[in-house]
Amino acid sequence: MADLMTVVIPALSFGAVAGLIFVLGHYYSSQLKLQHRLQAQRSIDADEHATSGIHEFVVRHFNEKRFGYDDARREKLRLELLKAGYFNRHAVNYYVVARVACLLIFPSLIYILTRFLSTGVGESVAVIITAVAFLVGFVAPEAFTSRRQRALARRYQQSFPDLLDLLVICTDAGMTMDGAFKRVQAEIMRRCHELGKHVELMNAEVRTGRKTIEALESFAERVMLDETGSFVTLVRQSIELGSDTTDALRVFSDEMREKRLMRAEETANKLSVKMVIPLGLFIFPVVLLVIMLPIVIKLAAVLR
Repeated sequence: MADLMTVVIPALSFGAVAGLIFVLGHYYSSQLKLQHRLQAQRSIDADEHATSGIHEFVVRHFNEKRFGYDDARREKLRLELLKAGYFNRHAVNYYVVARVACLLIFPSLIYILTRFLSTGVGESVAVIITAVAFLVGFVAPEAFTSRRQRALARRYQQSFPDLLDLLVICTDAGMTMDGAFKRVQAEIMRRCHELGKHVELMNAEVRTGRKTIEALESFAERVMLDETGSFVTLVRQSIELGSDTTDALRVFSDEMREKRLMRAEETANKLSVKMVIPLGLFIFPVVLLVIMLPIVIKLAAVLR
């Protein structure tokens, strides 16, 4: 019995000390994480307070109606900004700011740089350069928006098959189409934030009383993919004809994954053609120089 107590007492003492250290360490780490979160929240609040003045200034003084945008033109511009991935409800105001800056501030800076800070530049040359800068500033916002739409379209092509796979899983589990879109919203937002925001907008439209097909048509218009248009047509026909939507979605999802694989293979096959230019401009001249330089040196020595 005495031998057993000599083993049990140290073991219990060690366990008590280890448990106390574990509790204290857990409490300290939780307090440390809490302090970091509080500091991060304070910094976020400070940044929001710092930017709130600028935001109020932009919203108040750069109203789209003040710059000649009627309701129809504003809605069209708002749709274009949504296609470009700008989901802020004041995105039109910031677009007006960017357009005014490109039309006024950018040409003014170019004129000042060319006329006063550059030597040897005449008045006529400065005016021509400023006019070119004005034209560039006029088309720059629309060109940037179009370029961003094309870049997002490529991202949507990569993420849309994943959205279809998630919808197939949800509909297989017995969920409706509306419930499936609500369920996959958070998951697809992790894969592609902009596509998830479009799904969120579609779910908001359905909650406000809009029909599912109409919300899907708006979703396809914002995403700007041929695949989304085919998807809406497929869902419409399945609902109108009373066929199984899950089977149709499964077949369509398989086709989308095959298309994505074919696009990847096409991109891989283009690499050999694209490598011709850097090979011809950079690698081949260096190889030629390495081969010919010793011959040229020996020939020069013989001729000398």
